[in-house]
Amino acid sequence: MAGGSLTASAAELVVWGPIGRAARAGSWRRQAEPTLDRIDAALGEGRREDAAALVRHLPVEAREIHQLLSDWCARIPEILVREGADRAAVEAKGAGLRAGAGAVDFDAAWREFERRAEETADRVRAGEAGSQEVAGVVASWLAGHDPHLILTAGWVDAAVAELGEARLGELWAELQPIEAYDRYDVAVNPWRESFERLMQIALEGMHAHYGGPRRRGEIELIEHPDRIEMRFDPCGSGGRVRNQELYGVTSERYPFAWNELGICHYCIHCCVLQQLEPIRRIGHPGRVIEPPRKPGDECSWSVYRDPSLVPDEAYERVGEKPPRRGEPG
Repeated sequence: MAGGSLTASAAELVVWGPIGRAARAGSWRRQAEPTLDRIDAALGEGRREDAAALVRHLPVEAREIHQLLSDWCARIPEILVREGADRAAVEAKGAGLRAGAGAVDFDAAWREFERRAEETADRVRAGEAGSQEVAGVVASWLAGHDPHLILTAGWVDAAVAELGEARLGELWAELQPIEAYDRYDVAVNPWRESFERLMQIALEGMHAHYGGPRRRGEIELIEHPDRIEMRFDPCGSGGRVRNQELYGVTSERYPFAWNELGICHYCIHCCVLQQLEPIRRIGHPGRVIEPPRKPGDECSWSVYRDPSLVPDEAYERVGEKPPRRGEPG
């Protein structure tokens, strides 16, 4: 399985049953290393098979991000029309947002990224390509990812203008597959399995957003007695939007935005998906988030080693009552 039990000498990838596909292998600290760094290490040590496998894995890490951004950009304008906005005005707004984001064909950009990853992996395996060519693969992904992110944040901003900031929690709850968090209910699955999945998916996705000071997907991983914390400086999605101050932030306090002022409207989806709605559905958060409040702030995600260890403050901050404390699950 993926997770903390594989040794440092294990393969770079392993097929992991809970997600039904290959994932990065090794300890959590090793998995926190950027995939690009692992590729460079494999190339430096002459492990071209490992390097090629990791290059092929780059689109695997990024696929859900592309799918989510595509879905959100399609559904937000339809929600606005359903809620009473004039369709022609919404279409005109979309044309302006797409022009501002660079008028990228995101599906074509994604296919090009997949093609380049496969082609470069073959060349790496044959000894015909190295780190520079791999960097070009990532650049092809970011050429689609970055404007797609900006377009999504622009649609969220348009929703605030049309529906009002107070409805952002409702919007994000509709946009996101919150029912997927039912699998983390301790009545359904042992928390040990949920903990591993929450960690692995978080590390994988945040690598693919390519945040961090070098934009290589750096993650600072800190192992606490009660939890594992992942810090992003910045996060490669909402953190970048916040740093660039492109769109609005909360002007009032809402439970769906940690009852904080200055929260990027895009970042609210982390509160809704990972913290607030899981508490309401299954009685505890999936991950506990410390969001950026101003440009330059880090973001951190914590996965607790047992739901009983989640502090009361994590509930109270999103307007929920802490549970009665019992034995660890």
